[in-house]
Amino acid sequence: MADFISRLLVVDDQPASVGLLLAYLKDRDIDLLVAQNGEDALRIAADGRPDLILLDVLMPGADGFTVCTRLKADSRTAEIPVIFLSAAMETEDKLRGLAAGGADYITKPFSEQEILARVFVQLGDRPRLEALTSQTLDDALGDASSASGARRDRRLFNNAVAILNRQLTDAPSGAELAHGVGTNQQRLTRIFREQVGMSAYEYLMQLRLERGRGLLHDTDLQVQLIADKVGYRNAGDFTRAFRRHFGVTPRQYRQDALQRTDG
Repeated sequence: MADFISRLLVVDDQPASVGLLLAYLKDRDIDLLVAQNGEDALRIAADGRPDLILLDVLMPGADGFTVCTRLKADSRTAEIPVIFLSAAMETEDKLRGLAAGGADYITKPFSEQEILARVFVQLGDRPRLEALTSQTLDDALGDASSASGARRDRRLFNNAVAILNRQLTDAPSGAELAHGVGTNQQRLTRIFREQVGMSAYEYLMQLRLERGRGLLHDTDLQVQLIADKVGYRNAGDFTRAFRRHFGVTPRQYRQDALQRTDG
């Protein structure tokens, strides 16, 4: 156990993203706090004084940029570094995050190694950053003999997520995905449920909807084109899935986002 335990606040309204981040950060001698919207984040940050905040950009109500600006305007939270998390990859979005006071910007989907490395850098935890670098090199060299079962499972999970992200519009079946990472479907299903509390198929649906939400927010593409880009055969299926997940239709979400921006 570390002599000093850092405190980290995760701010994201999507359970899948929160679950993934918590899976990456658990057992790292870090005290984890969670907020699901901007107002909760501001309150928890002021009361809990975390050492670092991981802040999603797209949230209902105040978006991440607004929340960061308010954090930096409050003397109680102004010095807390903020790492933005977003599906938007455009340079202007990253610059906007930095202009709002962010210390770093990570695009979704992210890997465990990237999250841990960025977190350790902001926490000034050089020993664990060096250990992570060494571990990553060992993994790249195939040092399976020294890896625990948990590390092997995590590697299979990360590889499967990478495949799903690359093949978002034409995803493999469960059996094909398991074969692609070198395991069987039953084991991969168990690993996904342990890591994020859902099956690989459910996680894929979350990825598609999150990517679609980002495109609605950051582009003026028609809903049909967005549906195609995230793997839906028609706009109707995408609209129904989006409404079940986010509580509004894609068009309503875009209108609300535009109103928030204009306001």
